[in-house]
Amino acid sequence: MPPWPPDTLFQNYAYENTLSIDEIGTILDWIVNGAALGDTTLLPLMPNFSNSSLLGPADLEIQIPTYSSTATSNSDDYVCFSIPTGLTQDKKIRAIEVIPGNIQTVHHVLVSIDENASSSITVTSDCMAPMGDLVYGYAPGSLPIVYPIDSINKFGVVLPSNSSIVLGMHYPEGSFGQLDSTKVRLYFYPQSTVIRSITTEFLISEGLPPDQPFTLPPNQITPISSSFGPIMNDMSVMSVFPHMHLLGKEMECFAVTPLNDTINLIRVNNWDFEWQGFYFFKKFIKIPAGSMIYASGSYDNTVSSSNPNPVTVQSGYNTQDEMFVFLFQFLAYQLGDENIFIENGTISTNTFEGITGLSPKKLLKTTNIIGQTIKSQRNTPLFYIYNDGSVEKKIILE
Repeated sequence: MPPWPPDTLFQNYAYENTLSIDEIGTILDWIVNGAALGDTTLLPLMPNFSNSSLLGPADLEIQIPTYSSTATSNSDDYVCFSIPTGLTQDKKIRAIEVIPGNIQTVHHVLVSIDENASSSITVTSDCMAPMGDLVYGYAPGSLPIVYPIDSINKFGVVLPSNSSIVLGMHYPEGSFGQLDSTKVRLYFYPQSTVIRSITTEFLISEGLPPDQPFTLPPNQITPISSSFGPIMNDMSVMSVFPHMHLLGKEMECFAVTPLNDTINLIRVNNWDFEWQGFYFFKKFIKIPAGSMIYASGSYDNTVSSSNPNPVTVQSGYNTQDEMFVFLFQFLAYQLGDENIFIENGTISTNTFEGITGLSPKKLLKTTNIIGQTIKSQRNTPLFYIYNDGSVEKKIILE
């Protein structure tokens, strides 16, 4: 299964793709016993992957013209395509899906809405970020974004009439001459739907303009930190997208309220450039006005199999440069947002305080660090596993 980068002992998320303690124990037992091959007649059929949409027919599909990457052996290609939508009335977006035209060469896609549409497709070279309001970011492995809804709240993004969709494309070094025709599929709410609009924004972007650049000397691990705030108004945060490049080692982000309470947002203990994306919180997180958002991390520019000859690395846009950014999706807070649970594109306003349906979480079992179920012990780190899927690590001291 794919790795799950966020530390779930730091914060929990919707759609967590993790193994339970019992599943980990089963795999470890299998390895210890020689990793024997099972009955091959019981193997499932190989999956048949398709390029078709996961969401069905789109209401609007925007596709870039066939493009040949100009990346060289030591520089990346950044290019933006501004494509008129042709819409004569405003639409409300309920879902966005990016279909890369060449999965081997599309490093990432930034999707934005530019209200100043041109009359035809325009192509801008050396374009690090698309014009307009950013609404979605795609990287390999990313899933479509489906905004949550219930009978009261419907979340999404407004797509104005006579606007353009802008795709900021990144093709990595070594992709020269490779062809691509990436498309983005948009799905709309019914015309009369009233939505609460989600904002997507880089709240932490250390090293990128207008911030000061940073340098990573060879043969050392370099720490980094940044902050944003104080926040002017109460906000409800839906998701976070942490991002580094090849030398990234770890990163963490949290908020501190005016009352000095800490709100954990995300921690990645072992950064892997190949696995990244938006991580949706289990429910909207309220960050009060006056709070600060803090971020820290480190880069490993020492000798390794992937970095045999370390050299000085600068911050920048190319893959061989480095970044330290956190992209957030959020909106203005309304009373009760912190009780909205996000899962499978729908939300439930049930709470543990007994409004409807849900009962308090129950402890299923307690395990030690190797997954054995045991009774509670003092002076020993233990994992407490609950029926809602959450896990707490505790040490009860004498």
